Amino acid sequence: MIKKFITILLGVLLLSLVWFLFIKEYDYQFRFQANHSPAMVQQELKNIESYSIFESEPTVLYQKTEGYDALKQTLQFGDQELELLWELENQADTVTGISVNVASGKNIQNRLTILNPFSESEYIDSLENSFLKFGKKLLKKQASYNVQVVDSIIYSPVLDCICKPAEGIRVENKAMQMVRDITYLEDFQIANKLKLTGYPFVKIQSWNQEAGTIDYDFCFPVNLAQDIRPNTFIEFQQFPATTSLKAIYNGNYRSSDLAWHQLLSEAKNRDLKTSNLPLEIFWNNPKTGGEALSWKAEIFMPVEPGN
Repeated sequence: MIKKFITILLGVLLLSLVWFLFIKEYDYQFRFQANHSPAMVQQELKNIESYSIFESEPTVLYQKTEGYDALKQTLQFGDQELELLWELENQADTVTGISVNVASGKNIQNRLTILNPFSESEYIDSLENSFLKFGKKLLKKQASYNVQVVDSIIYSPVLDCICKPAEGIRVENKAMQMVRDITYLEDFQIANKLKLTGYPFVKIQSWNQEAGTIDYDFCFPVNLAQDIRPNTFIEFQQFPATTSLKAIYNGNYRSSDLAWHQLLSEAKNRDLKTSNLPLEIFWNNPKTGGEALSWKAEIFMPVEPGN
């Protein structure tokens, strides 16, 4: 009986060892927490190379999202690659638990090091320090913005406006392109002595999430019932009210797209269909400076009930 028990135990241990050394997909797992929702955290993870947490800067060869709960990445460091699986868990309204699973090209060597209680690995320690550093830098950056979703479904405003279209713009370059284009709108407004009827805004017309590019109209709301004509650069637009989820974004407008993902996640949780084409209304003029966290934008995501 004892011999049979020992045989079974050794068999289980052997199978476990084979699984750990040859089958298990990832070598290590590190855990930490971040602020905000998984939808917003995931967007930050996509830009991990900008955080300078590794000894050498990686190139992101591949990344694929699985909803807003997971992200797979392949990072390249010279001739070596690192496979990452980020798993995101919503632990509270403003806290996300992060688990990062790591695999390198030296799986067997690294896993033998883990099994050896008398061995220390500079590589594992370096990885752990890198992800701890990332967690601290992420929290610091997250303190520079805030997103609050309004509970009820509301109507976006009706808007008549003059607009400067832009196409094929990378999402992270939206604010920079707006700075370039605002002169066209200001010159047209001044030349025609137009009075603004509200705050400047952007209406997204197309959003390729895989490529990270957008087409949009950057607009000044005005009264179009006047003797004015569009020109080569300026178009006239009328946007009707739409049923929408709304978020209030505070922070630098370069990162306002974080609120888009928060609203898409909210729409999915509420079983609402959406066009994925948000409207952003900017209450502050970045030219006047001030603390970015005091800047405000209203974000409207058109929705309708799901099936």
